[in-house]
Amino acid sequence: MIRSSCPRALCLPLVVTLLASCSNDSPVAPAPFPTDAAAAAALTAVFAGNAQTIVAAPALVPAGAPLAPFIEARLYAISNVAMHDALNAIVPRYRRYADTGPIDSSANLAVAVLTAARDAIIGADSAAAGSTNSWYNASMATHSGEPGVANGVTIGRRSAAAILAKRANDHTNGGGVAPYTPGSAPGDYRFTLPFNTPDFNFFGTGGFADASMWGATVTPFVVTSTAQFRAAAPYGVSSNAVAVLTAQYTADYNEVLALGCTACSARTAAQTQMAQFWVENSPTGWNRIARILSDQHQQNAWDSARLFALLQLGEFDVYATNLESKYFYNFWRPVSAIALAATDGNPNTTVGVNWKELGFPTPPVPDYPSAHAAAGGTAAAILAAIFRNDGKAFSTTSGSLPGVTRTFASVDDAASENAISRVYIGFHFRYATEVGLDQGERWGLT
Repeated sequence: MIRSSCPRALCLPLVVTLLASCSNDSPVAPAPFPTDAAAAAALTAVFAGNAQTIVAAPALVPAGAPLAPFIEARLYAISNVAMHDALNAIVPRYRRYADTGPIDSSANLAVAVLTAARDAIIGADSAAAGSTNSWYNASMATHSGEPGVANGVTIGRRSAAAILAKRANDHTNGGGVAPYTPGSAPGDYRFTLPFNTPDFNFFGTGGFADASMWGATVTPFVVTSTAQFRAAAPYGVSSNAVAVLTAQYTADYNEVLALGCTACSARTAAQTQMAQFWVENSPTGWNRIARILSDQHQQNAWDSARLFALLQLGEFDVYATNLESKYFYNFWRPVSAIALAATDGNPNTTVGVNWKELGFPTPPVPDYPSAHAAAGGTAAAILAAIFRNDGKAFSTTSGSLPGVTRTFASVDDAASENAISRVYIGFHFRYATEVGLDQGERWGLT
């Protein structure tokens, strides 16, 4: 990825939404300067609200159920935007996204942020009300007796209400789930284990495909349309059946056959670690990276709140964009391709007997393009633009591989590793990861 600084940042649709000009640190209006103590407390509140959003996210689904990253990203975007808007309704440094109420410079900054986070989390994730209220009450106790508390609560509640109102009819309530009938031609998506068993035959079509209508129906936060950055056809040909006959597909097939399975001896220990490290949902993993970089660059409350908001707006929209492409093309997953290789018409692909992906189960959505790679591409583009592509190395951890720390020279390097990891985990063909990464970059840099 090649990026310039200010001119490229101007092209970011998210930055245009939340910034007044290319001078990213210029206030949108003359703003009173908060005391050092108030500014420090506001920064602590932003990080605390961001962390509590992560804690609350599992309550979006029934206990034990996997949390889809596109569902997760919506909560993160709503909460972080609410905190961003609350800060800028008191000391306006950046344009607000949803709140349009009057500025109140007397309001307590930290209280406004905490209240915005609490109301936004509960408004978008009611099942997390108990734990979130407990967190909020404990956090608010540290501000007892400070000036501007009541006004801070008012600003926080107003900011949360504004973004929740904006997203009230965004067509996400049903999860984008609908009856789906797989194709039968070579290369067409098939239901994968365990989602092709009777337990998942919710609609009488033989199995379950997740979010089959998400990309076509949800309302994005920023982009004009989820089809705005639709990927080109798989392998650049006219149909899935033709795609599986191409030389590039053949190479990709044999690569994931050799490297993506539980018992694949050709995969190195380093590749296995890479695969498992990046399994974690992208909105959470890249949020962690954003927190690390924000701290590394000693951002203030306004800049960190803006960073977290931009990142999660991007994550939501790129998932919607990617899912639109996935269900436009309906390309099969490696686990299906490897089981059905004898029927694909390609003499250079062979059936992998008892082949099982390293990361079983494969997510129940089509292969192309990789959403995980796209989310990483968008995250890296946003982070590089915000931090002026300064080239600072950073280290991060992963919830899917506890105890392991990996170090990267840049966010671009992290995004590239994130993308290729999906081959090593057995979920994607290489072409799907490359196009997904490119789709995410184009979204972030257009």
